Amino acid sequence: MAACVIVFVKNPVPGQVKTRLIPYLSPEQAASLYQAFLVDWYNALSTISTAHRVIAYTPPEGLDALQTLIGEDPVYIPQMGASLGERLIAAARWAYDQGYAKFLFVGSDSPTLPTWYVEHALDLLESRDIVIGPSVDGGYYLIGFSKHGASLSIPAIFEEIAWSTEVVFRQTLGKIQEINARLGLLPPWYDVDTPTGLQLLRDHLLGIHLAGESSPAPQTYSKLAEWF
Repeated sequence: MAACVIVFVKNPVPGQVKTRLIPYLSPEQAASLYQAFLVDWYNALSTISTAHRVIAYTPPEGLDALQTLIGEDPVYIPQMGASLGERLIAAARWAYDQGYAKFLFVGSDSPTLPTWYVEHALDLLESRDIVIGPSVDGGYYLIGFSKHGASLSIPAIFEEIAWSTEVVFRQTLGKIQEINARLGLLPPWYDVDTPTGLQLLRDHLLGIHLAGESSPAPQTYSKLAEWF
């Protein structure tokens, strides 16, 4: 069955991305780090052959820069709506209208997320309506829907959510419970939005390097090794 992974991204302009890392990083460093996140994460997703890759981007004028950075292989769709909830609803409706039997939303803040989490999410949607991966900050790093799950839960699943707070995951679970959807749950993982998250990422990638393992985010590791 046709599936897609939709990555929500921003054009990496200094002062407009990773702003919670400033002044720990300069605006230019924060934007450069986010560029590395995008390239590493998209390259990781490119190893998954069972799903199309879609880039949901903002702002609209950032398309050329993102295509130069990431490449022209994925499908690019503009994010539509004022709030994150509205943008997710619009992208979900796009995927539904395209006829995808299942689709996932992932962010661009978890460059070390194991790709098998994504593959497992796609597998779970064979028998579940919704799949979700909680992040340790109280949000989620992935949410996905089967076609039945999308018709059941959109737009309700994204409405009246306190976005960018520690209760996003809890509120979303409440929505899932209200509509009696069949849930698939992934292991927790971490986002990188704050200096504390960045320090965890740096230590994680250094540990991987010292263990002699292949880095899941080589461009990100290169940036952090240069700065720290």
